[in-house]
Amino acid sequence: MKKIFFFALALMVSVQAKAWWDHGHMVTAMIAYLNLNKTARAKVDSLTAVLGRDYPQVNHFIVTGPWPDDLKADGVHAYDSWHYTDVPFNLNNIAVPGQPEVDIIWAINQCTEILKAPQSKALEKARFLSFLVHFVSDLHQPLHSTSRFSNDIPGGDSGGNLFQLKGNWRNLHALWDDGCGYLSSYGDIRPFGKPKEPLTEAQIERVKDLAKDLMKQYPEKDFNNVETLDPDFWALESHKLSKKYVYGIKGKDDKGRNQYLMPNDEPTPFYLEQGQEVVRKQLTLSGYRLAAMLNELFGEKK
Repeated sequence: MKKIFFFALALMVSVQAKAWWDHGHMVTAMIAYLNLNKTARAKVDSLTAVLGRDYPQVNHFIVTGPWPDDLKADGVHAYDSWHYTDVPFNLNNIAVPGQPEVDIIWAINQCTEILKAPQSKALEKARFLSFLVHFVSDLHQPLHSTSRFSNDIPGGDSGGNLFQLKGNWRNLHALWDDGCGYLSSYGDIRPFGKPKEPLTEAQIERVKDLAKDLMKQYPEKDFNNVETLDPDFWALESHKLSKKYVYGIKGKDDKGRNQYLMPNDEPTPFYLEQGQEVVRKQLTLSGYRLAAMLNELFGEKK
């Protein structure tokens, strides 16, 4: 019985560590890439080539985005807790466990320090650039900042992984990884699928077209806090989105009262429409913020 419990716990943590599927991470990276200055772009291109020597699938900067998730597929789980922070959404005011200090906020800060350090070797910079790309994107997926605690699940729902759903998505986390359906049509662009293959030029162009479309819909000037590069702020920002939309309204009953998405529900068209709007904005915002970080780290010094 104990073996079953610990296996389930390990599986829960492993699943929790993944956010946005490959295509979502690549969209964030492409938006950032399109907004890099010349010096920063040259630097990330050189570091991408360094990572690509060991991982041939990494044939473009955007592939650094999903690379950290592929480490888990290769049996590397030392970094799993770096992908999220569980700010409690406490429905019933129950006692919640303390949160680990080593989380996604800690990891982003570590990445930036390593990338700034002049003594860091190129291979280490390449790996931690990839982690940074991934974690900035992760933290803008609302369920990577939130766990819902309730009388039914007093230990928390592990970022929606234990919030089961009916229909096309097995649970709430998977639903939001897929952008509430917004990213579904890009599921064939998987450099770390089976087999693992570099992206084709056509696939890169598809991601670029999606990135450009998002930037057209949501220009950088339309975001109030795009220049806020504090991951603590991002976590709270995403947490608020979780409370309002992820665990939010699925529609109204026949008396006009709000009905909220509950475990074992099937997401309604109203819920998906609202969720996709949040996803589009968060993907775009994460790309702009990543670009700002990389321009600051690698751009020309004034």
